[in-house]
Amino acid sequence: MTPPATPRPWRLDARPETVDDDPPVSRLMTVGVTTISPDTGVAAALRSMTDHGVRHLAVMDGARCRGVLLESDVIRAVAADVMADTHAGDVCRTLPTVRPDDRRSVAAQRMHTAGMDAVLVVDGGATAGIVTATDVITSLAQSTTASGTTTPGSRFREPGPRRR
Repeated sequence: MTPPATPRPWRLDARPETVDDDPPVSRLMTVGVTTISPDTGVAAALRSMTDHGVRHLAVMDGARCRGVLLESDVIRAVAADVMADTHAGDVCRTLPTVRPDDRRSVAAQRMHTAGMDAVLVVDGGATAGIVTATDVITSLAQSTTASGTTTPGSRFREPGPRRR
């Protein structure tokens, strides 16, 4: 007769001092994503980006996110001189997705793997928000205290004297 299995001790995925160093994307995502329809012209999409101060527009087909129109897609349409004939649905891209409880590092890894500067946050099949590379960088920068020192577990180090 074999003895009963000893329960394994519970452990964290990260050391306790670094758990808060990788917050869930729900803490850094932008909610209320600016949206357009697939038949929106690229010129109108550019005006929407300018009006809302964003570089990404979710292209919504009803309640379904068909893709995201990036500022760089609009620039390509302008450069190719096809802006007047191009609609958002023609050039939108599929972005990688994360869940609201995924960590910042997961969002960054998905952006890197896909070669994109944003991920959509999807909760229960619905678009809940967007996380951009700017959001990730801002989140990392805010982990540094006002005095210039770093928070425990931070990947930033206080700069030393300049070497010449």
